[in-house]
Amino acid sequence: MYHFDWLEDQVREFPLLYRKPSPRKKSQPAPTVVHKELSSAKKLTKIRSGLKDLFMEFCRHSTIHGISHIGSRHRTLFEKFWWVAVFMLSMYGCGKLIDGMYRKWDENPVIVTFDEKVTPVWAIPFPAVTICSETKVVRSKVNFTELFLRFAYGEGVKLNKTELDLLLATLQLCDEWFFTRPEYDHKYDNYKTSESIVNILHQISLTPNDTMYHCWENGVPCKLSFTESITEEGICMTFNGLKSDEMFRTKFLHSDYEYRLETKSGAHWSLEDGYAAGSDVFSYPFRGMGSGFQAGMYVQLMSTKSDLEYHCRESQGFKVLLHSPVDYPQVSTKFIRVTLGRDIAVAVKPQIISTEEALHDYEPDRRQCLFNRERQLKFFRVYSQSNCELECLTNFTLVSCGCVPYWMPRSNQTRCCETYELKCVLTAQKNLMLLNAQTQIQQQPDNNNSCDCLPACNSIHYDAEITQSIFNFKETMKLRLGPANISYEDIVENKILSKLEIYFKDVQFITSKRTEMYGLTDFIASCGGILGLCMGVSLLSLVELLYFMTIRPIMLIKNTMRRKVKIVQVESFQ
Repeated sequence: MYHFDWLEDQVREFPLLYRKPSPRKKSQPAPTVVHKELSSAKKLTKIRSGLKDLFMEFCRHSTIHGISHIGSRHRTLFEKFWWVAVFMLSMYGCGKLIDGMYRKWDENPVIVTFDEKVTPVWAIPFPAVTICSETKVVRSKVNFTELFLRFAYGEGVKLNKTELDLLLATLQLCDEWFFTRPEYDHKYDNYKTSESIVNILHQISLTPNDTMYHCWENGVPCKLSFTESITEEGICMTFNGLKSDEMFRTKFLHSDYEYRLETKSGAHWSLEDGYAAGSDVFSYPFRGMGSGFQAGMYVQLMSTKSDLEYHCRESQGFKVLLHSPVDYPQVSTKFIRVTLGRDIAVAVKPQIISTEEALHDYEPDRRQCLFNRERQLKFFRVYSQSNCELECLTNFTLVSCGCVPYWMPRSNQTRCCETYELKCVLTAQKNLMLLNAQTQIQQQPDNNNSCDCLPACNSIHYDAEITQSIFNFKETMKLRLGPANISYEDIVENKILSKLEIYFKDVQFITSKRTEMYGLTDFIASCGGILGLCMGVSLLSLVELLYFMTIRPIMLIKNTMRRKVKIVQVESFQ
């Protein structure tokens, strides 16, 4: 049995074309044609009928699976309802799958993977090395124990103005014990130094000649390459760090003293772009030349026995921090301890994360990192998570205490905290740490208080594998210097030496890279695959649907509103 649905539709849509004309008598006069406007009710009826026919036409010609069965005249009502239910379930399934894909694309668009190529160590800077002695002052200049006992317990002669300045300045370098004990709660109240804390520290602190016996890096003497850095541990020595005007926005800093005394320029290197094309092997910051001990740094650190002060600091030796050249050293947060009379070997494994250019258009919260141009710090030229956290701590301390410690960056309008205010400073540090932890755990950012210091999109960190052994320097010096008649008694009797070796573990390493896990193209392709699988929908199917929902109905309504009825008047024939 054959069905001619298409012919029936043509006859219905164009009746005048397919209607057999009736014969007209020769003597019959020509009819008169009159065009008359349709009434609103008839127009509405025509539009409804036309839309229904349009829907049936879409069902017959649509490439979307299942639609042709819904519009077929040769399907029973039950079959049509069954196909409608199947079609609705398919649409629901597609919606759920696409919603899951969208959430994944929106919430986790970035993935950290290994880079395609390995990176040699000479393509990155040798780590900046900051060394701080746990022996804070020269005993011949400041006898801390004697001064403190006289001040706290009234033993001996009362301190004069100079001695009080020396004691208050030294206390800022000592353990927290002096500020957390109940008996010292108000001991330092109303005592102020008569001059800058940093000026006093310059007078009483150990110099590089007091703490460094030998230094070699890549076979070249490096003792003079260590320059002064002002940190929470006092006046320390830093190798391979950027100079002050390349690290700080100096126009916002005070003019009392400089935080870094480095003079070498690091203009040929940047954190985001690396070394400039054409820069030589001796560009600053110094780069690694290879792996292993021979291509690393060798330092002999020295402590004078008479300067050891176990009252101010319970541990003696040195704190060593490995950090990026752009980071200002915060030694007390993460350090390697070099104890007295020990040989410490540090094998460095760089951890570098870069970010591909396709992620520049993403919001920082989506990619979970910040480019340098996206967040400018007040005091630092280069954004890094470490610098951001230090600046945040500075701002939080200023709000909490009305001052900042000598080692934090500050403006000319901000004053340095006195010794009696250090308890407030320590409390502010702990409160900020707790606030940041609560913010991350509860996932409710507080823009007024929390730091929100995302990692830098391009960053360098230096992980360390540490081994140690006993360094019997006395026996070594006797055997090596004794036969040569070189005087060594002063070193053996009055000094304690420690040895530190820093070197890259491997000559090449694998870097990490932030890339798009789901880009816009991937999302569209996934949606197309889901729609094609469940409903047989393609891009042209959507265009077709849009055509039948917009252009065809508009044209139908437009033509119907303009249509006039044709009335044929025939005169009677007599």
